[in-house]
Amino acid sequence: MRKDSTPRDMLLDRRVVERNIRKGIVTREEYDTFLRELGDASENAESITARLGEEDPVEADDEIDDEDDEEETDDAEG
Repeated sequence: MRKDSTPRDMLLDRRVVERNIRKGIVTREEYDTFLRELGDASENAESITARLGEEDPVEADDEIDDEDDEEETDDAEG
């Protein structure tokens, strides 16, 4: 099949697999087999809750601190 040393998972990555199939680097059959063999990783998933449109108070505070640091650096270089 392949003549190069690129790891199989990289060649079958969903972001590049269609290009690799068109170029003949991997076959559609090889990709379909790869997908069938993937394990169920749902037990590793972590549930999160997010509120869209609201700033995280910690992140907003960090941004203010970063701006202060930049101003202090500019003053020191003056």
